[in-house]
Amino acid sequence: MIGTSDNQPFLGGTFDPRSGWPLVILDHFKPDMTRLDQFWIVSTYKVPQEMTLFSWDQLQIRQFNEVGEMVDRDPRDLFAQAAGHTVFVQIHGSLTYADTAIGGGFWSHTWLEINGGLTSDTIFVIFDWPSWRVSSIDVIDINEKARRSYVTGLHLAQFLLSFPLESRVCLLGQSFGGRVVSTALHLLGGGAIADKASDRPVKLARLRPDLHVRAVLLGAAVDHDWFDPGERCDHAIEGCEYLLNLYNTSDEALSMYPFLFRSGRRAAMGRKGLTDRDLERIGPLAERIAQHDLEPIVGRAHTLLDATSDPQVARWIAPYAWSPDPGPVDAKPRKKRLLSPRARRPTQD
Repeated sequence: MIGTSDNQPFLGGTFDPRSGWPLVILDHFKPDMTRLDQFWIVSTYKVPQEMTLFSWDQLQIRQFNEVGEMVDRDPRDLFAQAAGHTVFVQIHGSLTYADTAIGGGFWSHTWLEINGGLTSDTIFVIFDWPSWRVSSIDVIDINEKARRSYVTGLHLAQFLLSFPLESRVCLLGQSFGGRVVSTALHLLGGGAIADKASDRPVKLARLRPDLHVRAVLLGAAVDHDWFDPGERCDHAIEGCEYLLNLYNTSDEALSMYPFLFRSGRRAAMGRKGLTDRDLERIGPLAERIAQHDLEPIVGRAHTLLDATSDPQVARWIAPYAWSPDPGPVDAKPRKKRLLSPRARRPTQD
């Protein structure tokens, strides 16, 4: 749902000329290359959905050309452009097709930049994975997507290993995209993971301690305790400098999360947040974590677009994307709740 709360613009600002819709309508005829030159689409559709590393000829890396057509690009072009710039990677959740993933990326990029969450020279990457419906039976479909999200986490981690030295990357994962990000961070932190309990866990052959990775989880479809020692993604915080968890205590879609086969029968991190007990178990690394409840902003919605178009959310995201603090919001919505008072803001290094 888009624009579900009174303090939101109509339809989340869809018809505001600053938003993403002119890019779809006007730029269809004459693309604005000042934006599109920094906009990339990375797709893993051709990669086998098993816990194996991809070959670069399986990965689709594309951009829009001057007439609005998507064209294949060499991955080295993306990595060359990323050198010296902040990179923002958005990973969508389940039941998202290519056109929706790209449109959602345009929307997020535009509104985050307008509201100060991104700088104008940020390289924006949509990491698009096969999350479309694979079964008419919901329980089979959603659990297959849960499995694929681990696979995509491995592919995302492999992709990040190829960025230039000292690269600055912000990962934003929504819903099962949050599971993708958590898996990638866990692998980057030296952990191992398998998509099936019966399989041998997979690790990265090498790590990149020089990478500056920060992460934003939005309505993450992850057990709230998976960052705790001994749990499934217990190296995730080691794999990033800072992590922002944006959860929603009224999220309808995540209310049934504990019944997923591929969960530990725990409440989702995207609905409950990391509890005080979780933060205590994580120990000193919990200083890297901050979190906010989005319920006053989006109500019961399990949403990417309502959140990323909100000025307050953009200001929360800004330090994780190395964007200068844009200052207070002019008209603040209801008071937000910070679950972890000891968490600190990222530094602008």
